[in-house]
Amino acid sequence: MEAKYTEEMAFLHDLSCRAGAELTRRFGSDVRVRQKSDKTLVTDADLASEKVILDTLRQKRPQDKIFSEEAGLSSEDRSVGSSIWIVDPLDGTTNFANNYPFFCVSIGRGVFQEDGSIRVMAGAVHDPIRGKTYVAERGRGAWVNEKPIRVCPDRSPQDAFLVTGFAYHRGDNLKKDIEFFLAVAQTCQSIRRDGAAALDLALVAEGVYDGYWETGLRPWDLAAGSLLVEEAGGIVQNFNNVSGARYDIERGDIICGTPSVVQLISGLI
Repeated sequence: MEAKYTEEMAFLHDLSCRAGAELTRRFGSDVRVRQKSDKTLVTDADLASEKVILDTLRQKRPQDKIFSEEAGLSSEDRSVGSSIWIVDPLDGTTNFANNYPFFCVSIGRGVFQEDGSIRVMAGAVHDPIRGKTYVAERGRGAWVNEKPIRVCPDRSPQDAFLVTGFAYHRGDNLKKDIEFFLAVAQTCQSIRRDGAAALDLALVAEGVYDGYWETGLRPWDLAAGSLLVEEAGGIVQNFNNVSGARYDIERGDIICGTPSVVQLISGLI
């Protein structure tokens, strides 16, 4: 590995790949699918991937807290400087359950700040279908398969290729999402709705998409991917962003990408 690919990055790379192997082993098979109370889905693959990640973290980083989509939060304590691992063992479960090959593993490590917020310091998004592992560490850049990546060059919004999502909204919230989608679609070249937020963010970092926006998300959807975009040179902010404010993964929304795209989307809110 190159010198800039640090020990933590290598750890995240390996761990996300091992978890992803549990997904590919089950993809396309008759996995058990259940609906959770929030209407989202969970499969045996989510749980198998999560076991690999959590078992490893408990062995290698026993002092750290864990916040996983399926297992929940290991501790409410927010001691300044302590680390928390924010895990989505299968982002894109609905895709996976329907044999649609767009899903990933997302693992981020955050550190609690003095105000109790989480600042993401490292993260990985592994796409087992394409065999791509995206890794970032704060101040060390963003990488895919150990090669540095950058967001795409800034260009006019009318030429922009964007991605978004509608989460599991219903009723008025879904209507608002679609109306906002229409407003953006009337300005940009094209928009995709892929169904896996962490992988969408990785593709922004890689320069495939010019930008991405979505609301109704959870920290495990955003932790690793938001850092990938930031370290790849993109802008990352919350909706209704206050100038100079640090991005907060716990607010559940994101606008990111090139300067022109972020300005466009922010201006339409």
